[in-house]
Amino acid sequence: LIHLSLIDEDRYPTSLDGDDESKYQQLLDITQKEAIHWQSIEINLRGFEPALQLWDAIAGNSRLLLIASFNFYPHKLLPPDADISGSFGFFPADMVKDLYAIMEEEYNFDISNLEGQQIIAEIEKDGDDEVNPEAYELVRDKYFVTFRDAAEQGKSIVVLIEQ
Repeated sequence: LIHLSLIDEDRYPTSLDGDDESKYQQLLDITQKEAIHWQSIEINLRGFEPALQLWDAIAGNSRLLLIASFNFYPHKLLPPDADISGSFGFFPADMVKDLYAIMEEEYNFDISNLEGQQIIAEIEKDGDDEVNPEAYELVRDKYFVTFRDAAEQGKSIVVLIEQ
């Protein structure tokens, strides 16, 4: 399960004490208490990652969706290479607004056209997993709704992945 939640970034402190794992656990605790669960995506990582890569490639090819979904923290409370027991994805409110504007423009992109097939071929060339069109639509739709609602409310988004 991939959980997408909305939160005000100021619910997180600007500094935390302890090692990476204890900081991670503090972030999880704050998220559990303060965030509003918005969407869940029931999909395995072999379907999720290529679908997210495809949506990222269509919506600007910034790699931000992929990086921030797995390994980004409010107020940079942990380094990118943090030694933690899970993943923690975070999109600050400003990033949410910017990404949503692009998502809105590209939402109806047809992945069956030539450009779409070229993007899929590029993703599949680099990875071990194939892009599943149904998985892509599921991820695109859940991210789109979450980013739309977060942008409207001025909220940040937390992505937690159960493994």
